[in-house]
Amino acid sequence: MSFLVTALIFGEYWGGMLTVSTAIILTQLVFLKLAKSARYMLSTMRGAIPLVAIVFLLSLLGVLESAASSGELIYKALASSIRFLAFLTSFNIFFLTTSPDEFGQLLLKLKIPYVYSFTFVAAVRLAPVIADEAQEIIDAQRSRGVEFERGSPFRRMRALVGLFVPLLINSLRRAYEMAEALEVKCFGASEKRTTYREMRATGRDILSAVMVIAALTLVLTARSLRLFSGLP
Repeated sequence: MSFLVTALIFGEYWGGMLTVSTAIILTQLVFLKLAKSARYMLSTMRGAIPLVAIVFLLSLLGVLESAASSGELIYKALASSIRFLAFLTSFNIFFLTTSPDEFGQLLLKLKIPYVYSFTFVAAVRLAPVIADEAQEIIDAQRSRGVEFERGSPFRRMRALVGLFVPLLINSLRRAYEMAEALEVKCFGASEKRTTYREMRATGRDILSAVMVIAALTLVLTARSLRLFSGLP
C-alpha cells in the first residue's frame, strides 16, 4: 500500500515521476526476489505490456498538442506509462500478500460501513473468476480461428471485441445473480455483524506499520522540501 501511495503522490512531470516509479518497481522486484516470488511479478509485468503500450500511445497523443521537443514528448509518455505500471505492480503485491477477508475485517475495524467493505471483498474475489472466464473466451475464439497476437494493431483491437463483449455480458449476469442472492438472504438486515475469527494486531504487524509510516513520512518530507524537483 505504501508503494501505491508513493506512486500516487508523485504525479508531476520533472518532479520525480519517472524516477520514483522506476524505483518502486525495482524495489518490489528486490523484495519479491528475496521472497522467491519474482517470477510471479515478472509474469504479471509481461502480461501488462499491452496495457502499458496503450497508456504510452494515449499519453503521447495527449501531449502532442503542446509545443515541446520530441525528447520531451517521449519522456512524458514514458513517465506516464511507467507510473501506470507501478500502480499495477503495487496492486499486484497488495493482493498477493493480503487476504480479502482480513482486509474486510480491517475496514470494519476502521468503522467503514459493511456495505462498502463487502463490495471491495466481493470485487477482489471475483477478479480471478473473471480472469479464468476471459481465458476460456480467448481459447474459444482461438478455436474459431481468431488471432489475438498476430496481425496489425487495428486487427488485434478488433479481435478484442470478441473478448470484451461476452465478458461484459457474463459479468453483468453474475452481478444480477449475486444481487438476487443477497436480497434473498436479507443482506443488511442486521446492523451489528460478528466474525468467526477475530483479527488482532501482533507485534510484527505493529513494527511493520511503524516502518511504513516512517518511510511515507520521509517521502512526504522530501517532496515538501522539493528534493525531487528537476528529476525526470
